[in-house]
Amino acid sequence: MKRLIATAALATLVASPAFAQSYQYNPNEGPYVGAGLGYTKMDNDTLDLLDSAGANTDDSDTGYKLFVGYQFNPNFAVEASYLDFGDFEANGVLNGDPADAKLSAEGFGFALVGKLPIQNGFSVYGKLGMVAWDGDISANLTDANNQRWNLSGSEDGTDPFYGIGAEYEVERILMRAEFERYDISESGEDFEIDMISASIGYRF
Repeated sequence: MKRLIATAALATLVASPAFAQSYQYNPNEGPYVGAGLGYTKMDNDTLDLLDSAGANTDDSDTGYKLFVGYQFNPNFAVEASYLDFGDFEANGVLNGDPADAKLSAEGFGFALVGKLPIQNGFSVYGKLGMVAWDGDISANLTDANNQRWNLSGSEDGTDPFYGIGAEYEVERILMRAEFERYDISESGEDFEIDMISASIGYRF
């Protein structure tokens, strides 16, 4: 349901009259789209516990995002995005047999963006928003009774995120370097996902 709501909100933003109308290009306002690729890292108590117990943990991966936004003036914009955070894994030996676990996550974000123009198309910005996320987990292990388990499940929720970045625009092309932190909480456990990315976009 959260994914459906987020998709509908993104489609509404894209199809709004502000995006559809015909007007002359203005570097201080208007719609833009883009895509980014980056490094993601998860901080989680369970992964830390597995790591300290001798398991091999991989708490980082390559993530990507697609975004669309509208800038109302030089200092304020709204932005919607789709994010894929990648996969995070742990593996080792439990009760004499191999054991492994994998967690993947994706989400739809909506944020308010505050920008500070510097000069010659360069600006810095901060963003604050919410992410509607979906997470899938799978695990294979042997319990103390020597019974083999293949487990899987999924969770979803809505949690806050924030980010800071720098942007350079030339000839309608946007180039960004950005840091974002997603504070996800589920069933009393916290998952802190950091994403450092480089993006390219186009302003209409």
